Amino acid sequence: MKRYGFPRQARILKQREFRRVYREGARLTAFPLRFCVLRRADGPSRLGLAVSRKVGNAVVRNRWKRAVRETFRLNAQRLSAPSDVVVSVSWEARSADLARVPDAFERLIAWANAGRVEAPER
Repeated sequence: MKRYGFPRQARILKQREFRRVYREGARLTAFPLRFCVLRRADGPSRLGLAVSRKVGNAVVRNRWKRAVRETFRLNAQRLSAPSDVVVSVSWEARSADLARVPDAFERLIAWANAGRVEAPER
């Protein structure tokens, strides 16, 4: 049985890594999420989260982060190439929109696997 954990190596944690993805990555919006994706040369796909206080209080923000992490954890292996993905939640999103997170990831995966994300030049 394959394990779908979410180890530290699967997370974008450093500010410079977030900036690099924002600066060099391709963007996609699939309400209620916004994605910024940058292909990696090697290693696992990684996730970074940016959830503003405008989305709601700490309980609401954490609920969004849990939903996004879980969806990423279950679907990261479906990306055709390892990628850094930074996800932000739209300010207009409501708690009822949590059910739309898997559909947004489906669009991201189809978009990224269709070759819309370029590999970094290095």
